[in-house]
Amino acid sequence: MRERCVSLPQRIQGMRKSTQHFLEREGVQGWLMIAPNTLGLLVFYLIPIGWSIVLSFFSWDGLSPMQFAGLSNLCGLFSDASFLLSVRNTLIYCFFVVPAIVVLILVFGMLLTRNRKGVSFLRTLYFLPTMTMPVAAALIWKWLLNSQYGLVNQVLAFLGITPIIWLTDVHHILFCVMLVGIWLGVAYDLIIIIAGIKGIPQMYYEAAEIDGASSAYQFFFITLPLVTPSLFFIVITQMINSFKVFDSASVILGVDPPLSLWNAGSTIVMHIYQDGFVSFNMGYSAAESFFLFLMVLIITILQFKVQKKWVHYA
Repeated sequence: MRERCVSLPQRIQGMRKSTQHFLEREGVQGWLMIAPNTLGLLVFYLIPIGWSIVLSFFSWDGLSPMQFAGLSNLCGLFSDASFLLSVRNTLIYCFFVVPAIVVLILVFGMLLTRNRKGVSFLRTLYFLPTMTMPVAAALIWKWLLNSQYGLVNQVLAFLGITPIIWLTDVHHILFCVMLVGIWLGVAYDLIIIIAGIKGIPQMYYEAAEIDGASSAYQFFFITLPLVTPSLFFIVITQMINSFKVFDSASVILGVDPPLSLWNAGSTIVMHIYQDGFVSFNMGYSAAESFFLFLMVLIITILQFKVQKKWVHYA
C-alpha cells in the first residue's frame, strides 16, 4: 500500500511530462492554433452546406416530417419562371458590375498612386464606403434616388433633364441595385489595386522612358500586365459577391414590392430567402442554393482555366 501511495505522485508527474511533451510537438501546436478556425469552418460552413445539399432532395416546411422528393426540387427550378428571372437579373448584375468595378479601380488606382498633395486624403475618402454596411449604403442611395425629393433628380432638374422614376420603374430598378454594388465594391478593391501598382519595380518604367515610351504605352504594356494577378483576385471575389447579392437589393426593392418590380430586380439569393423563410418551402429553397453553388463553382473553375492566358506572374 505504501509503495502504491508513493508511486501515485510519480505517475501523475509522468503523465504531466508526457502530456507536455505531446503538446510541445510542432505538428500538435499547429493543429491547436488552427483548431478554432477549423471548428468554425466545420460548424458554420461545411455542415450547413452538407445539410443544404441533403435537404434539396426532400420536401419540408420546417415543422412537419420531411418527405423524400428526389430530383423534383431541382427539376422544378427550370420550369419556375420567377426563379429563372432572378437568375437572369443576377447574371446581368454580374455582367455589368464586375467590369465596371475593374475599370473604375484601374482609373482611380493610377490617379491615387501619384505623389501629389491630397492623395492620402483621397485614398481615405475612397475607402470610406468599405466602413459602411450594405444596408445603410442602400438606404442612402434609396434616399438619393427618390423620385420626389431625391438629390439625383434635383440635380437632373437643375440641368434641365426630366426627372426619372428610379425605384418604382421596372426598367431602372436593377440599375439602382447595380449602382449600390459598384459604389461598395470599388472601395475595398481599390486598396488591392493600389498595392499591386505600387509593387511594380520602378526600373521597368525607367527603361520605358529611356526608350521614349508614352504614358499610354507604359500603362498597357507594363502596368496592366503586371497587375493582372491582383485583377484576377478581384474578378473572382467580385463575381462571387455579385452572385450572392442580397441585402442591398432587398432594401432597394423594399418590403412586398409589386410582382413586376420583383421580377425585374430580384436576385437568386433573394428568391432563396423568399422561398425558404417566407413561403417555408425549405427543400425547394435548398435546391435553389445548391443550384447557385454549382453556378459559382463552374464559373470559378472556368476562370481558373482561362486565367493562364491573360494573367502574367512576374
